[in-house]
Amino acid sequence: MSRWITIPGGRAVTAVSRQGDVVGYGCRRPAVSEAEHHVIGPLYADSYGIARQMVYALTCDIAGHNISINIWYVTIDHKRQPLKGETN
Repeated sequence: MSRWITIPGGRAVTAVSRQGDVVGYGCRRPAVSEAEHHVIGPLYADSYGIARQMVYALTCDIAGHNISINIWYVTIDHKRQPLKGETN
């Protein structure tokens, strides 16, 4: 993981609960093939709300640039889907 957080021009964020548990982690790096293009991944979060906040934190300093998100695996809770606008 240390290589993800030390990439020049990249950014890494961690979400921590009030209890001190890590509930999210994400990295952003510049794309190799295109100027002003960035890639987010890995991105792990315990909820959609946390993921949304982390994407904002990863991209707030690169407004106007193209951004891609690598999605490798999505876990869906089939018992309860988030409500529109919910920020868990």
